[in-house]
Amino acid sequence: MSERKSTLKRDVQRARIKGVCAGFAKYFGIELWVVRLITFGAFIFAPPFMLFLYIGLTLILEKEQIEKPYQRFEQNTYRNNEDYHVNVKTTAWQAGLPPKQALASINESFDKLDSRIQNLEKYATSERFRVEREFRQL
Repeated sequence: MSERKSTLKRDVQRARIKGVCAGFAKYFGIELWVVRLITFGAFIFAPPFMLFLYIGLTLILEKEQIEKPYQRFEQNTYRNNEDYHVNVKTTAWQAGLPPKQALASINESFDKLDSRIQNLEKYATSERFRVEREFRQL
């Protein structure tokens, strides 16, 4: 199972109503549909209690900070090995990628890194690099 987050927050990016179910799914590392199914069942069997609980959690839990597009780009640059982690599903209810998608994601990342390394090697062996290095040494 995936690592738990340090705090439980409402996930407003994947929210249907207020993000309480999405926050629980993210916190416990399970699929969102499972949490919503459990919540729906609980609303059927104990409506007043669940309504009170859901409203209370909505007021108590703080919103998770919305990720900006540039933050996602910075996270995908993988400065070191610890930045990239693929959470692979081992059971149907667990959150994460199915093994085939996880492998495809890793393969895509390696392809991007390979092209970056090729460009770096091309530049380091070019005449332009040699000339720029000579100018810097002046």
